[in-house]
Amino acid sequence: MAAYAPFLMSLILIAAMVIEMRDGRLPNLLTMLPFVVFMALIVTAPDPAVFAGRLVGAAMVFVVGLVLFAVAGFGAGAVKLLTGLALFIPPEDALATFAIFIVTMFAGTFIILQLHKRFAAQGSKWVILNKRVLPMSLPIGIAGLCAFWLI
Repeated sequence: MAAYAPFLMSLILIAAMVIEMRDGRLPNLLTMLPFVVFMALIVTAPDPAVFAGRLVGAAMVFVVGLVLFAVAGFGAGAVKLLTGLALFIPPEDALATFAIFIVTMFAGTFIILQLHKRFAAQGSKWVILNKRVLPMSLPIGIAGLCAFWLI
């Protein structure tokens, strides 16, 4: 199961990015899938205790995410997706993954604003073309994909 986890999480992250860019929200089922995959990973692991550090890290991400949800307009779906992603990031890669997330969040905001200036379409079915918002699944997904395949 452990060999398939990065592939499954990559599919989940890509789906989250596309769905949020189109609809402007993340479905609960999609944001819960990382937790289901992680539970399957624990059940099939020879030594489930090795995942204790990742659970602690994910709990810290969740607490920070709740604060961002309360004060900074971070969506609940993004908090769940980010927490689920944190379960799969080894502690030694956490800082690099966080740095990628921050850079893509700021760069993504700039890029979205520039794209909106040039290609905004009021009647578009894609939220990313209709509103001036950064779907948080984009920096989360990019950081996760980089963590799985580049770091």
